[in-house]
Amino acid sequence: MSTLVNVKDLSVSYFTYAGEVQSVRGVSFEIEKGKTTAIVGESGCGKSVTSKSLMGLIEKPGVIKEGSQILYEGKSILDFSEREWYAFRGKECSMIFQDALVSLNPTMMVGKQIMENLQNHNDENLSQAQIQKRAQEMLELVGIPDAQACMNKYPHELSGGQRQRVMIATALITNPKLLIADEPTTSLDVTIQAQILELMKQLQQKLGMAIIMITHDLGVVADMADDIIVMYAGKIVEKGSSDDIFYHPHHPYTWALMNSVPRLDLDNKKELVTIEGSIPDMIHPPKGCAFCSRCPYAMNICAEYEPETVDAQDGSDKHQVACWLSDPRADRTGVPFQIGGAVHA
Repeated sequence: MSTLVNVKDLSVSYFTYAGEVQSVRGVSFEIEKGKTTAIVGESGCGKSVTSKSLMGLIEKPGVIKEGSQILYEGKSILDFSEREWYAFRGKECSMIFQDALVSLNPTMMVGKQIMENLQNHNDENLSQAQIQKRAQEMLELVGIPDAQACMNKYPHELSGGQRQRVMIATALITNPKLLIADEPTTSLDVTIQAQILELMKQLQQKLGMAIIMITHDLGVVADMADDIIVMYAGKIVEKGSSDDIFYHPHHPYTWALMNSVPRLDLDNKKELVTIEGSIPDMIHPPKGCAFCSRCPYAMNICAEYEPETVDAQDGSDKHQVACWLSDPRADRTGVPFQIGGAVHA
């Protein structure tokens, strides 16, 4: 697979009256064509800011800092002119936002909103009738019943799941190469969540697009993601293939996220594990490992020095982790390098 997006040393800060909020700190990763990459972590870890950087949606007081690089098909998008951004957003790259009811225009019929995106990127010089037909076909493709009638409805007349499908139709009508889905199932019940995720998988196979899935729930991406990036306090603490992260996780934060998700293979009387504490103040981030104060396996060095990102040494060519426990000098007695399984010394 060839690389569609290459992010190198991305740093984003918000300059407020209280000080510089370092939302994203030196993030690097690649997105392959036709693959799904999930970015997971708690709220405030920098997931959404990272995705907005790819769309050029960082507004003041936010700043993408010098030295950051975002390459799309080898071209730096941070050097785009306004005209190039206009052609890129909605055409090459589309985004599904978290709350469809807020993102959709409440005063405009959904059919017109879907058509508007295609009208803005009408490279095929389609007529108004052809654009309307294409919009209705997209509604049918995303599973809206009676798509023709839905074209003339307002967002408040649709259910939560239908609104999310309208958002997907709006994003995909231009056949983008990259789709960014920012927690697209957060406000939906479990059944509708499964339907939306299955729909996205089907559309990806049909259209061949790459997907970036932003979520705090590892369970949501378990059956969908090819690669997973775990973020904490604006940094990537672990990344690898889906199998790497689910079957051979190496970072204590990844373990904590795993253990906080209900599992069918464990005793149903077992209590869920909570992650005690909160994300550090990003105006004054800690000088060592940001997860140190919440980590039950923290060592003295964790508070003083930031760990380097190294290969996980488990045979995978993708798996990388930033944790002092991966240093060969670390005492790993009693450290569970396999979730729910044996403890590896």
